[in-house]
Amino acid sequence: MRISLSLPPDASWLDLTEQMVLRFGERAGFSEAMRRMLAGSILEACEELIRVGETVESREPFNLVLEFRGEAVVAEIEYDGRVPLNPHQAEAYEVPGVDADLGGVDVGSLWLHLIKRRMDRVYFQFRGSRRALRLVKYSRELGLERRAWVMALRPRLKPGLHLHLGDSKTLHPSGVLQKRGGVVLRLGPSEMFVVRRLDGETTLHDIYMAHVDELGLIQPAALSSLYESLEAAGMLAVAGEEASGSRWRAMLRRLINPDFTIPHADNFVTWVYDRSHFFFTPLGIGLLLAIGLSGVIPLWLHHAHVKMAVGELEAVFLDHPFSLAPLYLLILLHAMIHELAHGAACKRYGGSIPRLGVMFYLASFIFYCDTTAAWNFPLKRQRLLVSLAGPIVSFAILGTGLWVAGYLIGSGSAWEPVFVAFSVFNFFGLAMTFNPLIKMDAYYMLVDLTETPNLRDRSFRFLERRLLGWLGLGDDKALPATFRERRIFWWYGVLGSVATVFFLVVPVARLVHLLHAESVARGRIAFALIVCALLLARLGSAAFSKVKALRSREYKLA
Repeated sequence: MRISLSLPPDASWLDLTEQMVLRFGERAGFSEAMRRMLAGSILEACEELIRVGETVESREPFNLVLEFRGEAVVAEIEYDGRVPLNPHQAEAYEVPGVDADLGGVDVGSLWLHLIKRRMDRVYFQFRGSRRALRLVKYSRELGLERRAWVMALRPRLKPGLHLHLGDSKTLHPSGVLQKRGGVVLRLGPSEMFVVRRLDGETTLHDIYMAHVDELGLIQPAALSSLYESLEAAGMLAVAGEEASGSRWRAMLRRLINPDFTIPHADNFVTWVYDRSHFFFTPLGIGLLLAIGLSGVIPLWLHHAHVKMAVGELEAVFLDHPFSLAPLYLLILLHAMIHELAHGAACKRYGGSIPRLGVMFYLASFIFYCDTTAAWNFPLKRQRLLVSLAGPIVSFAILGTGLWVAGYLIGSGSAWEPVFVAFSVFNFFGLAMTFNPLIKMDAYYMLVDLTETPNLRDRSFRFLERRLLGWLGLGDDKALPATFRERRIFWWYGVLGSVATVFFLVVPVARLVHLLHAESVARGRIAFALIVCALLLARLGSAAFSKVKALRSREYKLA
C-alpha cells in the first residue's frame, strides 16, 4: 500500500496532510496512539521544512510518500536540495535515543530530536539536486507498543557473504562478516550468535530469547544497532528484490570490471605456504630484509651508470617499444608474489583465503588476495605480519632486481633497461605501500595499531569540519570523536601529509629533474604521460564518487 502526494510549501495544506496520514495509519492497522505519533512527526517535519524553505526563498513543492511494508510505515518527505533542513549537515551525527537528555541540544535541531522520540528510524537521503527525510514507524501488537521496534523483524543475510569464525572450537566464537568487495564487520560472540540465526523466518525477538537462554541478557538497543549496521553495509536481503535484476546488475559489473578468481583459493594458498613457510620465521624474515638491503651495494657501485640508464629509459622504450612487454610481465609477476605473501602469512596463523585472483581495472591487471580472516587473529603482531608480508617480499624483490640491473649495466643487453625500469617501479611501489594516506598496506597497519576503524575517512572529515568551523562555515563538532581519536586524527593528517611529500612528491620531482637533464626529449613525453595518468585516475575516481553520490548517499541519524 503506497500513497504519494505533492504539496506546495504552504502551511494551509497541513490539515489535509494530517487527515491523510491518520487515515493511512488506520488502514495499516496502527492503534490510535501510534497514528497520532506518526501524524505528529510528519506534520512537525513539514512545518520545519516550510519554515526553513522560506529563508532561502524556495517555492518548489515537496513530495510526501507514505508506504506500508507489512511491518512498518515509511514516510518520506522529498524536498528541494537548496533547503537546509538537516541542521547538522554531517553524516556521522546521531540523534540521541529515547532516554537521552535533550537539555544541551541546539534549538535549531530540537525538532529533529523530538521526532526521534516518537519514530523508530530517522535518516536523510541525498538524491542529486533533491533531498529526502525518511521516517519509519514499526507496528507493534496490542500491549507491546513499548517493545523495541527491531524485535518483530525477520531479517535475512544476503547470499554470498563470507563469515570467518575466530575460533571454531569455541561454543560461541567471535568473527568477521564480509561482503564481497565491500564492507567488513567485526562481530563479538553476542553479535555472531545473532547473525548466524538471521534466516528470514526467525524474529529477532525469538533470537533475543535464545540469546538470553544461552549467553545471558542483551540490550534491545544492541540488536537495533546491529541491524542498522548490517543494513547500512548492504548485508541484508531486501524483500521483493528481483532476482533477474540482480543477475543483470551482476553481469554488468563483470563486464565493466572483469574479475577472474582462482578455484579453491584456500587450498592453493595452503600449498604455497607449505613450500615457503621458512620465510615466515624470524630467520626467514631477516633473510628477506637482508636481500632487500643488499641492493644498496650494486646501486652504490654503479650509481653513475644507473643514473645515466634511468635518463635513457625514455629513448630506449620509444625506440624499442616491445621491451615494455617483458617489463609489464615482471611487474605482474611481482604483484602476484606480493599478494601470495599476504595470503601465506594469513595461513600461518590459521586464517582462510576465500578469494584469490586478478581483476582488470583502469587498463591494468590487479592481483588481489582476500585476507579478511586476519581480523580474527587475537594478537596484533599476527595481524601486522599479514600486512607486512607483502612489502617485505617486495623489498627482497627490489634488492634482487637491483643486483640483476647492476650486473647488466654496461653489457648492452636488451634486459638492462628492463631491469632498471623494473627497479624504479618497485621503488615507487614500496613508497606508495608505505604511504599511510593511501589505502594500502601501511594504512591498514596503522588502523590496526591505533584501533581506529575507517581512520582515513573519519580523520579527513574531522579536519574538514574543524577547519570549516574555524572559518565560520560549519560546525567543527559535527563529527563526534573522543579526545584520543581527535589526537589521532590530527597526527594522522599532519604526518600523512609529510609522508606524502617525502615518499611521493620528492621522488617524482627527482625523477622529473633527472629525465629533464638526461633524456633526449628532456623528459617531456614521460612527464606528460605521468600527468595524464594522474589526471585520468583522479577524474575517474571523482566521477565514480559523483555518480555514486547522485544515486544514493544516506546519512543515518538513528
